[in-house]
Amino acid sequence: MAQNKKEEEINYLNQFLNTPEGKNWYQTYNFINRMDEEHPDFIFITQDNKKIGLEITQFIVKGKHCSALQSLMRTGNKICKYILDTYGFSVSIIIDKFNKRKWHAKTREEFLESIYNPGFIDIFNEKEIKSKIYPIIDQNIEKLKGAPYFIKETIEINNEWLTFSIDSFQYNPNKYNCHVNNECFSLEDPFKELQEEIDKKNEKFDSYIKNCDECFLLVCNLDVSKGNYCHFTDKLNTQKFSYKFTNVFFYDEDDKRIICLKNKKD
Repeated sequence: MAQNKKEEEINYLNQFLNTPEGKNWYQTYNFINRMDEEHPDFIFITQDNKKIGLEITQFIVKGKHCSALQSLMRTGNKICKYILDTYGFSVSIIIDKFNKRKWHAKTREEFLESIYNPGFIDIFNEKEIKSKIYPIIDQNIEKLKGAPYFIKETIEINNEWLTFSIDSFQYNPNKYNCHVNNECFSLEDPFKELQEEIDKKNEKFDSYIKNCDECFLLVCNLDVSKGNYCHFTDKLNTQKFSYKFTNVFFYDEDDKRIICLKNKKD
């Protein structure tokens, strides 16, 4: 999780510009300067002083599993921040939830439900989690400072069990690094949901184009670790979408590919 919105946007921009399609787009327009803005997110200046805008949006399929994962991830990131602010060093956290339906099922139907509808959809109380995990951290802080060492503790929240693995090795010091393990079936080719995300930006297009001569949209398909339980097949290459932008680039965070989405007007 990036520390702020602009940092996230710059991160996605850099990922886009490192793809062959992104490099080609940059070279085609002969950009000589970049301005970090809000409407759109970035404005690039060409050699002939044209302004080319790029708006960035995240795509994620919403659902109970997604909301549960993101809620717990936010709590985990705040725990990372607590350790950084209080003790001056960064950590990585992995959170697992004990699935009682699967391991303590009382009936065959309950067990089958856990198989055909895996993962958890619970939203846990953040204050209660902090009240139980902070003392564990405080008691083990000297051990945690002495890498390699990690804390692995399980706490009970509303008759549910959450296991926290806290590692003093930080993979990316510029991010709070909490990962939540959850399961959910992946939705294939959610074109309707993707069009709805594009439509949100279509509604703002007129405000973007006031600040630039052309405007592009970059849709970043978040990876499954952020609760985005979906995947796209090769049908995405031929599917047509409605958009007002010069072009819409679809960036898949999992496989680092770029697809230029087809416009229904073409």
